[in-house]
Amino acid sequence: MDLQLSLWPLVLGPLSVTALAVPFVKRLAWRYNFVDRPETGPHKSHQQPTPYGGAIAIFCGLLLSLYVVLPYLVPTLQQQAIEGNHTWLLGSLLAAGDFMQKGADLSLLLAGGFALFLLGLADDWRGLPPLPRFLAQLFIITAVVTTLPACRLSLFPEAPLLNMALTVLWLTAMSNAFNFLDNMDGLSAGIAAINLIFLAFMALLVRDFALATFCLVLFGALCGFLLYNLPPATIFMGDAGGLFLGYSVAAIAVLLSQTYAEATLFAAHQLASLLVLAVPVYDFASVNLIRIRTGSKPWIGDKNHISHRLVRLGLSRRGAVLAIYLVTTLTGLSALLALHFNQPAWIAIGPLFIGVIAIADRLSYRAPESS
Repeated sequence: MDLQLSLWPLVLGPLSVTALAVPFVKRLAWRYNFVDRPETGPHKSHQQPTPYGGAIAIFCGLLLSLYVVLPYLVPTLQQQAIEGNHTWLLGSLLAAGDFMQKGADLSLLLAGGFALFLLGLADDWRGLPPLPRFLAQLFIITAVVTTLPACRLSLFPEAPLLNMALTVLWLTAMSNAFNFLDNMDGLSAGIAAINLIFLAFMALLVRDFALATFCLVLFGALCGFLLYNLPPATIFMGDAGGLFLGYSVAAIAVLLSQTYAEATLFAAHQLASLLVLAVPVYDFASVNLIRIRTGSKPWIGDKNHISHRLVRLGLSRRGAVLAIYLVTTLTGLSALLALHFNQPAWIAIGPLFIGVIAIADRLSYRAPESS
């Protein structure tokens, strides 16, 4: 518990940087007309023009914290913490030091995320055709999986090529899933923040402090952005944020899946980190099934996401977002408890819960008025 409490500086630093960066980014977005206007698509749910650029602020908080602040401050503060008996600082400083020593793989992973961020930024700025955008996304993710063996699923030990293909499929699907979920104020970023907390604790359980540092710093950056993105949002992160967050959270889950596959005797444990993302998986699968069933193109936005379906059932937009936060927390908690108590059966609670929701969702489904 003392270690966990001492990790909060890793959250507060990027939170502050991102929160301070957002007003500056907003001014630039308005100046250069980098704005999401509701009349540009029938699936848009906001009423007023809102600037893009939230992803830029998130990246500022993440990169400055990991590659500017930590390398310069950690060695000095570690010595001061020891000499001044500030033991409450040691946890965060040791974790950050572990990132600087062992973070090469995470830096390569982040390079892929940066490429997706730039792809999404170009799409937000000028709009890219769906097929070239998808092929570029697929190329970036395939390059990361090919060059980074740690970022590969280990579900089928005797079939490495199948594992690589499944990893590419997973990362591609989740990067699009989080982008799809960015349809209500605070939804996608909030889900990612909740996911990252559970993934950070999973990393701490296997003493992977470098990965825990990455999770906590990104969580802090997201919290700084959410100060402006919770209802009513005054800035959006756009495709740049959705693609980057989905890829990053899904890749962290893959890294942990492989770690648990090597560190435990229970094969089911490698599924736990993946099941933290049960809500994005469900939304991505369900909305695409609805689109296919109704003859719509899967890449064309609509109002059939789980958030929209909850609003049509009578919840307010804020209520729908909070309900999805709750489900995300419960599914993540079941996966974390399975690892903490070394009880693989607990992992099944999350999928069973999602299954019950899926049945209720199917029975109560109402089509959008526009259809």
